[in-house]
Amino acid sequence: MDFEACRVLIRGGGELGSATAHRLRKIGFRRILILERRFPKAVRRSVCFSEAILDGTALVEGIKAQRVSTLAQAESIWSEGDLAIMAASLENVLEEWRPDILIEAAMLRKNWGLRKDMAPIVIALGAGFVAGKDCHAVVDTVRGPEIGAVLEDTGEHLEDQPPAEIMGYTRERALKATRDGIFFTRKRIGDEVERGEKVGSVVSVFGIDDFRRGVPIDATYSVTARISGIIRGLLRDGVPVKKGDRIGDVDPRGRTEDLDHISDKSRRVAEGVHEALLDLMDELPVQPAAGGR
Repeated sequence: MDFEACRVLIRGGGELGSATAHRLRKIGFRRILILERRFPKAVRRSVCFSEAILDGTALVEGIKAQRVSTLAQAESIWSEGDLAIMAASLENVLEEWRPDILIEAAMLRKNWGLRKDMAPIVIALGAGFVAGKDCHAVVDTVRGPEIGAVLEDTGEHLEDQPPAEIMGYTRERALKATRDGIFFTRKRIGDEVERGEKVGSVVSVFGIDDFRRGVPIDATYSVTARISGIIRGLLRDGVPVKKGDRIGDVDPRGRTEDLDHISDKSRRVAEGVHEALLDLMDELPVQPAAGGR
């Protein structure tokens, strides 16, 4: 398979999807298209290409993604050596572009309808998918000795997990929404916070106008840090959230050098995708899709 001609579609531009796109671009894949929602929910935004959906461009460790609205625009972006990202229907892109490789990286932890006939090679990250049935391979995303392993049968056993333990803290590091609404914040990634300090607010969609005018309302609640440290990840101001969504996380070590670097976990998962691709390319006589628009 010609890496440069091969069409790679990655659904999800969050931390794991971005690490995967970054690695594939580094090893020679050029025509990489990332699909994202119109209001991305990535938390570690400084290492996520999903930021380009709202900002137009995003740079992660030397590789840039640019937002496009059409596949024709994507061709121009690829000629510059950058990644393309767009907010579009997966069904429409599959029909019009016909990727050679589809990587499911939205991290929904359930099968929303993924099928292995959607592309010659289909790889899923994390829980909710069965290799051989829903896709050709599942990559383990659970932190531990098997992270990044290519699972030949199932990923159903994979479960959500708390953030990595740092200085004895795990779940205390996480900031999560306890109701639906819109998240508002004046904090930024890298800011210091104290335990109990307000990081932002989630406002019911029915109370947004009053909230913006500064009128006290009952349909809002404060999101507060449960430990002291540095904000390592945080949703953007004005992003809609659902109950249970991760809003951010706090690093109790204070300021570190990895705020703008892909994590070890994400790199290992990306390596697992690379491994799965090499195995599947050997097994399947895949050639770049012909006649695509």
